[in-house]
Amino acid sequence: MTPRALAYLFFTLLLAGIFAGIIAYYFNRKRYERVEAPKHRMLADDDPLPDSTGSRREG
Repeated sequence: MTPRALAYLFFTLLLAGIFAGIIAYYFNRKRYERVEAPKHRMLADDDPLPDSTGSRREG
């Protein structure tokens, strides 16, 4: 192989490795939980429901 072909092959493999690293970082489970936790905290229902005491009135 010529030096130009080797450089092209090395550059292609380097870009593929960087891309795979970005994908692995983005889909990492710990990162996902850290990013999604504030959303779930914001959507969590903090107020009790009116009938949450268990006593139910029927008239």
